[in-house]
Amino acid sequence: MARHATPRATTILLIVTGLFFLSLPHPREAQSYSSPLGSLFPIRTLETYIGPIFPTGCLTSTFRSEVGTGFFAADLKGAKLIGSSSGELDLRNSASLDTGPLKFDVKADLRLWRIGLRGCYSNFETRSRHRNFGKVDFSGLNVGGDFDVVQLQWLSLGASLDGFLFHPEFRGVVREVDSSPFNTVTLEVKGSRPWALGTYLRYVPPEILGFPLHIEAFYKFPVKGARYTSYGLSFVFRPQIYRFDLAAKIRVQKTHLKFSTDPQTQYSPGIAAPPFQNWEVDMEWNMLGLDLAIYF
Repeated sequence: MARHATPRATTILLIVTGLFFLSLPHPREAQSYSSPLGSLFPIRTLETYIGPIFPTGCLTSTFRSEVGTGFFAADLKGAKLIGSSSGELDLRNSASLDTGPLKFDVKADLRLWRIGLRGCYSNFETRSRHRNFGKVDFSGLNVGGDFDVVQLQWLSLGASLDGFLFHPEFRGVVREVDSSPFNTVTLEVKGSRPWALGTYLRYVPPEILGFPLHIEAFYKFPVKGARYTSYGLSFVFRPQIYRFDLAAKIRVQKTHLKFSTDPQTQYSPGIAAPPFQNWEVDMEWNMLGLDLAIYF
C-alpha cells in the first residue's frame, strides 16, 4: 500500500522542482534575463522597471569594481560645543578650530551583480590653529554595502548601509572668549560609532563629445550611534586605457556630525566650568574633492 507524502517531503519536492526550472537553458529571445518562470509570472513587466531579476549565467560584475584614493578641501560651516550647564560655545572661536581642514581617503568597492561591498579609510582631523589646543577627529575605517534596487543600462538606484568602526572625538582646550578673564577647560568628548542608511543614484548617459562620463549622487542619514548625515554629487570622467578604466571624480559633498557623551573633564586654572555636565559636539562641513580610481 503506497504511503502518502508528508508535508515536509512535498515542500522539498516543490523546492527541487523550482530549482530545476530555474536552471533550464535561457530562451533565445530579446535577451531576456528572466527564467522560464517568466511565462507564469509577470517577471518581464517588472524587469522593464527594475532591470534583470536573474543574472545571466552567474553573479558577474555589472558596474565595475574600483580602488582609489581621494582628497577633500573642507569648509567648516559650524562647530558647536553645547554643555548642559554651560550653554553653547562656537568652537571656531573657543577652540580656534581651523576652518579649512583637509580630508584624505583610501577606498575599495567590489561589485557583484546588484551587490556592492565597500571599505574606506579616512584621515579627517579639524585641528586648532594653536598648538596643543585640541581637535575634532573623525578618522578611521568604515565599511558598507550597496544593493541596486533598480539596475537599468543607463541608471542604477539603490539602498546602502554604512558602519563606522571608530569613535568621533573632540579633545582639547576650550575657552569662553566673552568672559574676562578667560574661563578655560580641558575636555574629551567621545561619541559612539555611527551607523547610517542611505540611497544612491548612478546615471550613465551616452558619451558626451566622445568622452565617457557618468554622474553619481548619494544621501545618508543616521540610524544608530553618533548622528552622521551626508549627501553629495560626483561627476566621474573615465577614459579607457587598455584593460583598465582610470577615473577622475569631482565631488561636492556636505557632512553633518553630532555626538555626545558623559566625558571625564580636567579643569585648567581659572574659573572652573560647572562640573558633571553633559557635552555635545555639533559639526558641519562643506567639501570639494577629487578622487582618482581604477576600475577593473
